[in-house]
Amino acid sequence: MQIKQIWWEFPTYNDWEGFCSYGTTVRKMSIRIQTVTETSRGPIHLVIAGYRASPAADLIRAAGLPGSVYAVHWAAGKWAEAGASVGLLARSVRVGVPALRAGHVMAGVGSLAGGAGGVLMVGAGQFRHRYWCARRDGARLPEVLQTIPGIGKRPLHLLGHSLGTVVIRSALEKIDENAFRIEDVMLMGGVAGRSGWENLAERIAGRLVNLYSPRDAVLSIAPVLERLVGNGIVPSHQLWSGERVINHNVCHELPNPIKPIAHHSGYWKHFGRYWSR
Repeated sequence: MQIKQIWWEFPTYNDWEGFCSYGTTVRKMSIRIQTVTETSRGPIHLVIAGYRASPAADLIRAAGLPGSVYAVHWAAGKWAEAGASVGLLARSVRVGVPALRAGHVMAGVGSLAGGAGGVLMVGAGQFRHRYWCARRDGARLPEVLQTIPGIGKRPLHLLGHSLGTVVIRSALEKIDENAFRIEDVMLMGGVAGRSGWENLAERIAGRLVNLYSPRDAVLSIAPVLERLVGNGIVPSHQLWSGERVINHNVCHELPNPIKPIAHHSGYWKHFGRYWSR
């Protein structure tokens, strides 16, 4: 099947809003919508992956979503960003381990501890930057959606994983509810906060489905102050009946938590069965 891609280009900026990645160069921004399957009938599904990730087209197709399916690519970053963290850790090991072997305990421990602290600081900074990108690109998404055929007349479903849930929430806060027919929203291992969803109830005609794992170690160390949807339930509210807010603890269906990355990213193999319920 031939993959069609729709590019929406944004102009450059002269302030911080124009930055997509670290550095001093202001770059032209873009959000890319990739066609996974496309038909002229049925609902439209938008699938949004998280930090340093892209939706896997084969896993999306395996879910058997009806109608048209599009993958939304935003400024999620790349694993190459981890190079700075890896470099810091490697340098601390090169200095610290020989020092320990030579009996210089304080110097060795200090070097290793400093390297670990540096890795945490760099990693947290990169994550916070991508969180900001998710908020920004989510606010821009409604305008980009106008390029999808029939978007205003067909039911629209939103599915997001990890930071993709932040993109969804930001889009819902910005979106014109009269321009789109938003039906169901699915959150998977989400970094979005648990509170405040009742304020968006009128913009979602169908269900809010939250797949979460209390043992998701990746989310447990995420530098976000509020409680995350990916670690627990989205509370019901008077604007949300119990039938509209659906929480599923899928911890035991994901890979073992001792493999935190695999556990956090394991939702893609299981979301289809919960979507069809």
